[in-house]
Amino acid sequence: MTRSPPNRSTRGPDSVHVPTDATSDLERETFREQTGSETDPASVRRSNVAAATAVAETLRTTLGPNGRHKMLVGRNGRVVVTNDGANVLKSLEIADPVARAVVDVAEAQAAAVGDGTTTAVLLTGALLDAAASLLEDGLHPTTVVAGYGTAARDARERLAEYETAVDRGDDETLRAVARTAATNDWDDASIDRFADLAVSAARAVDFETESIARKSYAGAPLEASELIDGLVIDLDASSTTIERDRDGRTRTADRSVTDARIALVSHEIGVQEADAVTTPTITTPDELETLRESEREERSRVVDRLRDRSVDVLVCQQSVDERIREALEREGIVVAERTRQDEFDALAAATGARAAYSIADLDRQATGRAETVERRTIGSNPVLVIAGCPSNEHASLLLRGGTPQVADETRRIIDDCLAVTASVARDGGVVPGGGATPMALAQDLSQRARRFDEREQLAVDAFATALESIPRTLARNAGRDPIDVVTELRAEHASGRSAAGVDTNGGVADMVETGVLEPRAVLDRTLATAFEATAAILRIDAVLAESAQSVADSGPSEDGHDRGHEHADSGARASTDGYPWAIGH
Repeated sequence: MTRSPPNRSTRGPDSVHVPTDATSDLERETFREQTGSETDPASVRRSNVAAATAVAETLRTTLGPNGRHKMLVGRNGRVVVTNDGANVLKSLEIADPVARAVVDVAEAQAAAVGDGTTTAVLLTGALLDAAASLLEDGLHPTTVVAGYGTAARDARERLAEYETAVDRGDDETLRAVARTAATNDWDDASIDRFADLAVSAARAVDFETESIARKSYAGAPLEASELIDGLVIDLDASSTTIERDRDGRTRTADRSVTDARIALVSHEIGVQEADAVTTPTITTPDELETLRESEREERSRVVDRLRDRSVDVLVCQQSVDERIREALEREGIVVAERTRQDEFDALAAATGARAAYSIADLDRQATGRAETVERRTIGSNPVLVIAGCPSNEHASLLLRGGTPQVADETRRIIDDCLAVTASVARDGGVVPGGGATPMALAQDLSQRARRFDEREQLAVDAFATALESIPRTLARNAGRDPIDVVTELRAEHASGRSAAGVDTNGGVADMVETGVLEPRAVLDRTLATAFEATAAILRIDAVLAESAQSVADSGPSEDGHDRGHEHADSGARASTDGYPWAIGH
């Protein structure tokens, strides 16, 4: 989002009068023209609400099983098709500071619980939209924030009434939660496959999902995806020595080693080159042959040392001399070079190997073990699969998709599935999905609002109305009349059927019976994050442009960041990753 760039005057900050609540409209206009600042509280709040709701509207059609996707086209030609709220917002060029605050809602939600980003942003937008009406009716922002705070606390406390405890060994419920996260435009078989992969992978690492590597490759359907009890190293990314034929296929044959002994070397492996001082002068053919023989002997010593230590797989963090690599391959030793630091460290942890600086430092006790090491080609990508490691702290998911875009989306979906699965296993509770629980909380708040004084009661009622925007949006995205669906939901909940929500067809159904379940922790975090962001935005009553001298004086912080956040004309700017759009208002 962009606002009009400040029209800063060259006058210093001491030469203008800062307006107060008693300032006349003429004085405010003069101040605005001189400094590029806006101090009229009503104008500021209207502008802030417009910025926040514009972000929410961008995501509204992506919510739920019938949500639509967004095609993100970068300046560099990169295309991403996704309905993940965090990914969409991360890819947009947003300069408006209030809009950035709403983007931060999605990022905070994703960092905390890994799911519910779109719901959090939509709820924030709905709360601000409702607050705008209250402010127009004469309520003070402090009263609105107080009422919203009361409603948020009450709703979070009452979540326990709709929660069902789940044992981490209950795979059926865990799969139901994962299916709910994966449900969109995939068929039932694919959704089940996502759920099975997520639960199996999470259980393999005792639900420490950060230990699961996720790699996606095009060229095969989702059904070809698999869980590896170990690590996968992408040799295309790790090595520059993969030879290909004219069709792009790798020339190095796929092969497998069982009961493999693995050596890790951090320094490059090759023939030591002479420096500028010791460069030999070759004057005769015999001297040249002597030099070549010395190099052959040095290469042979490398091969002999690895063979003597029964090494089956050599992983080098830097380069390996081409002739040494060819000799090792002839000996049946699999070689991977230029391995990324994170993969190198993970290999050491998983296999029990200790990294040696050079081949000369390598001893038999430093090698690690794995049941199988397989070099294979997935699509057009050569990979090294290390399975059956002594440490069971690592697992890898090989995800497949027919096209690169679909393959990328499978990874995004499995990320969501793993996040919600781990959340339930960690916190042990689920609530009905499909907007059922927000609807139940809205009904509770509407009934309890009468306990408060009239003005705060209006804010609590507004919070309840904002919660109803979730099932309303689900119904609209399914092609149903949201008024009819919400009216039916109110009747169901008034009759005590608190699990009634919006199903995949846009109708009203019991979410527990249909297996639509969500982690309680996700909704709890959604309520907290949306309220905090809304309160922060409502408390803003002026937008003041820093003077150039103020920005210069602030200087860079200790971590190298500009404390003034003065980027171009419009403040902090989001990373766009090459995506060209900006939302304006």
